[in-house]
Order: sequence, then C-alpha cells, then structure tokens
Amino acid sequence: MKIRIVPSSKLFVSEPDPYMFGNDPNPTNDPAWSNANWLKSRFHFSFAEYSNFRNQDFGVLRVMNDDLVQPHRGFGTHPHRDMEIITYIVSGKLTHKDSMGTEETLGRGSIQFMTAGTGIRHSEHNLGDEPLRFIQTWIRPVSFGLTPNYGSCGGSAELRKNQMQHLVSNVMDKSTSTPVEISQETD
Repeated sequence: MKIRIVPSSKLFVSEPDPYMFGNDPNPTNDPAWSNANWLKSRFHFSFAEYSNFRNQDFGVLRVMNDDLVQPHRGFGTHPHRDMEIITYIVSGKLTHKDSMGTEETLGRGSIQFMTAGTGIRHSEHNLGDEPLRFIQTWIRPVSFGLTPNYGSCGGSAELRKNQMQHLVSNVMDKSTSTPVEISQETD
C-alpha cells in the first residue's frame, strides 16, 4: 500500500459562523484565543461545506477532522446515527454530554468513542480558558442499527512517549485489547 502524505496546507479549512452551533459572536480582542474564529477545522475528506467527489473517504474511514475550538465555545446538541465516532484530545479539555446521560470532561491524551447506532444526541464544548484541539474520526460500522454506546479512557503519557500506542480495535477481535473497541475492523 502506498501512503500519500497530504500537507496541512492542502486540507480544506472550515471556519463556520458561531451561530450555526449555538455560540455567541466571536470576541474582537480576547488574548486567550489563538484564532479569530471560534472554530477552525481541517477536513481530510469531504465534509460539511467541503465537497469533492474524488475525496469522499478512505475505505470505512468517513471523516477525519482536526478541530481547534476556542475557549467557552463548542458544538451545541446535535444528532448522529450509524457511525463509530472516535475523538483524541491533543490539547485542552473537551466536555461531552449526551442523551444517554453521560457527561464528562477529558484532557490531553484522552480518547472518547461513541457508537451512534440507532441514534444519539450529544454536545461537545470547550468550557476552559485555553484553546482545545482534537482529532475526530468517523468510521462506518460493520452493520446499521447498533445499540448506542459511549466510553472513554484517560490515556497514558508513558505508553505513548516516543512510540505508537494501539488505541482502537474491532470489538469482535479477541486477540487484541485496546482502550477503544468499535464495531468495525480498524487494524
């Protein structure tokens, strides 16, 4: 398999209006902000307002977004279904709240996963005073109509220092144990 490296300058950049996700207007001079807009997303594949029929997905990988969310901003409650959603927190703190009653805040190196299955509603916010950066992937599940599920783990700085850490595997693969198990082959 040939791996193609795509420089960040070639990724589609989205900076949506704050009202689209239930946020107040962007402040004009907030020293805590590292970007003028509340959200800066880099899309690896067609997503939202970016449409390129030659860049729809990669196998079962449907979305891979690199998101930078400014302090006290976020994504208001919205629905998902029939998707495996995995989020890795690069820096800052992400607060998740969903229709199953889960509410938690995760920091750097943490990973959260959600089987949207038959349907789930959730919100994601940066309630902190520092910018939040996370990588979010959406993977098509092996079948539709799965029972919704949510989980997370704190991550280990020792296990990932100067090495790769296996984080995601197929729930049906009993030969592998990872912090995140989803209903799809990911190895």
